[in-house]
Amino acid sequence: MFESRPMSSQERRIMAQETRQEKRVAIQDSAAFQYLRNALNLKEMEASAALDILEPLLEKSAGGGKSASISADEAARLLSTPYLPDTTFAVVDIETTGGRPPQHRITELAAVKVRAGEVVDSRDVLVNPGRGIPWNVVRLTGITDAMVADKPGLMEALPGFLDFIDGCVFVAHCANFDLHFLQYYAREFLERDFSPQVLCTFELANRLLPGQKRFNLGELSVALGIPDSEEGRHRALSDAEATAQIFIRFMQMCRLRGMDSLESLLEFQQPDEGVPPPMAEGVRLDPAKIESLPRDRGVFRLYDKDERLLFAGKANDIQRTVRDMFYPKNRSAGRFALRLKGVRHVESKSLRSELAMNVEAFRAMRKSSLVNGNLAVAGGGFLRLSGNGDRPGIAFVSRLDRDGASYYGPFRKKAQLSDLLEAICAAFPLPYEAPDGFRDAKKRGGSRGIRKRPRLQDSEYAELFDTLKNLLEGRLPKEDEGVFSLLQKAWGDEGPSPGKLRRYISRLHHLVKMYSLSGPSVERRRLIIVEPGQTREERYCYFIKDGLLAHEVSFEKGEPPVRALEDKVNEIFLDENLEGPMPEPMDLDVAAVFAGWMRRELMDGFMLNLEGRPGPARVMEAFLGALDDPQAAGTTITF
Repeated sequence: MFESRPMSSQERRIMAQETRQEKRVAIQDSAAFQYLRNALNLKEMEASAALDILEPLLEKSAGGGKSASISADEAARLLSTPYLPDTTFAVVDIETTGGRPPQHRITELAAVKVRAGEVVDSRDVLVNPGRGIPWNVVRLTGITDAMVADKPGLMEALPGFLDFIDGCVFVAHCANFDLHFLQYYAREFLERDFSPQVLCTFELANRLLPGQKRFNLGELSVALGIPDSEEGRHRALSDAEATAQIFIRFMQMCRLRGMDSLESLLEFQQPDEGVPPPMAEGVRLDPAKIESLPRDRGVFRLYDKDERLLFAGKANDIQRTVRDMFYPKNRSAGRFALRLKGVRHVESKSLRSELAMNVEAFRAMRKSSLVNGNLAVAGGGFLRLSGNGDRPGIAFVSRLDRDGASYYGPFRKKAQLSDLLEAICAAFPLPYEAPDGFRDAKKRGGSRGIRKRPRLQDSEYAELFDTLKNLLEGRLPKEDEGVFSLLQKAWGDEGPSPGKLRRYISRLHHLVKMYSLSGPSVERRRLIIVEPGQTREERYCYFIKDGLLAHEVSFEKGEPPVRALEDKVNEIFLDENLEGPMPEPMDLDVAAVFAGWMRRELMDGFMLNLEGRPGPARVMEAFLGALDDPQAAGTTITF
């Protein structure tokens, strides 16, 4: 008599693979598979690709056997009648100038109505965004400034579009993006609430196609055998039509899974988060205090029993961020949670402005006893440019200073700063300081860590620096023979060939555009920034003089302190005899927060640029006009 030995892990894996393959063969041979392949318009693709899509619907065996769990007759019965015939779905896609309102605007609106599994209507509207369309967006969508120049603005186009999709279930691919833009402008421009029921084809794809690796619109179209036009991609109507065809197939799949109501569809699209992690061991904070926190953007503070501030942070979702801290999802988060054992209560403050959140969070972090990486305000650092002094030339620096130099940044990543420094040194023969690991500019024909200035007269040397500043600030045309001649003279016989030099200048222009410099250096900023506060009616006003925060005030939008604000404009910007105290390190760090916010285009209010030194009456006229105009949000008014 032989005793059976336990199977090894490798043997179990082989057996599982064989069983899996047997099931796939059984499914592929079933009548249900052949029926659904035709019913879902998958007959043109290879059988294995169709099997990857249909297997999740059919893989459960019936009664322990190897046949598919649903018969062809049952599948035909389920698909024989229109799905949710009384519900109209509006499949929406929009094109924009960028990633978030209000500083970015809508350029195209499109919607395709689907009812009973058929496309029944559509609408497509080009929109004048009232601002320039960035070059990278033009390259992506093909929508140019000229195409929208004579089109209606959003205030004119949006009401009719919202009426067209009113009463429909809102469907979109990555729906939060499209929905957020429409909700924001419906509320701010039209004072209209837009809160439809929402289905997201990206979330549905994750649930219905677990074997699919990528879920962008193009990949899904290919996976489902839907014709995909490269020419029409990233145009609103073309993308909405592709999304509608994907959605129609998804509705059929949902019906086969037994979902027979809109409520079941809405519930099904929510991802299964699994078992939530337990609260970190030793934490004494009442869980109810976490659950009572708002789901808003803002700042939070964690205090111990003696009201000592242990930790402060910022979040786009305060409750989720704090919850993740005390219910850690991984070992690293668990180690940090051990440092929060002394927390007894949490305070939070919702803020509608990204800038207000950043400034308040930075100040709170400086006062907390536990400091984390969020305290860093300079990102990848600044580019420092100086024609004289103790450190002439170009350098990487991590902090601002008041030393007469020009500062550009902060850059989000050190790699961006390194690319820019490399490009500058390849084109301009200027001394520079580079950190360890900097890619040698000599590879591109540039100088290698030179400490001496080029053989130029003082006036020409100053002109070289001014030329670089103007190039970094987007003030020089790309083809400027004067710049080329100056650089040739500065290089002398040691420089790159004329052809290489032109390429280096072109690359530098490209990087300046790509990294969104194109503005004055930090220490030359003279601005009034108006941002929303804790409510829709509250406003925070920041006065920036020479890059530093000179004054701040909050007020209600309907009751601005006009006289006090006008006096401050006169005192801060026009009284040339007024000299403030030397800035403290804290002041320079706050200036870095403002500089970083401006570089990232995160405006939620509006900004007045006082480079031209206008009078207080003119400033206040523009200030009050922008305060009353919802279309001023996200814009800069330059004097």
